[in-house]
Amino acid sequence: MDNIANWLTTHIKNNVPGLTHLQLIKIKFGIQCLLCEASKIIIYLVIFSFLSLTKEFIISLLFFAVIRGFAGGYHEDTYWRCFTTSFLILLSSIYLGMYLNLTMLAKSAILFASMGLVYLLAPVDHPNKPILSHERRKRLKYLSIIAVLVLGTVALSLPDIYSNVAVIAIFAESLSLLAGCIKKKYCITEKNNPPS
Repeated sequence: MDNIANWLTTHIKNNVPGLTHLQLIKIKFGIQCLLCEASKIIIYLVIFSFLSLTKEFIISLLFFAVIRGFAGGYHEDTYWRCFTTSFLILLSSIYLGMYLNLTMLAKSAILFASMGLVYLLAPVDHPNKPILSHERRKRLKYLSIIAVLVLGTVALSLPDIYSNVAVIAIFAESLSLLAGCIKKKYCITEKNNPPS
């Protein structure tokens, strides 16, 4: 991934004059993210198609990823750890959604808890791309809340199993915010208090 991102960034640098070093770093980071996410989704799609869970996978991915796009969340340090963690989250959302008999009241309670976590914690930025602007942070929080409201309403209107999968995926993303905050605080503490 890194080699491809380097090659594409060099190609862009040679063909687009006037780009600053910072702009090139941002372009490379964007390409790396795009390649990593695209490769993971393709592999997941193959695995879940093999398990005859394509629709459930797409629902879990959409409801998780749309909110994550605004709210952020927990990030692993390597591609393969990220691959494994994301896979386990999606797999858990699917199987819990299929095998738990959630009532409308239970689903509403899960969505309410998700909304509370999003309201308190979003956005949780990526360590390599911190959100420095107070205005942008506030805008992302509002968009995260709106996304949970809209997707939660859609989730409740889906047929039972798909509804369960969607609700659990939303809750998984809200828990990812908590895990991301804990990791960030732990990392900041470690940096400020290095081991002696």
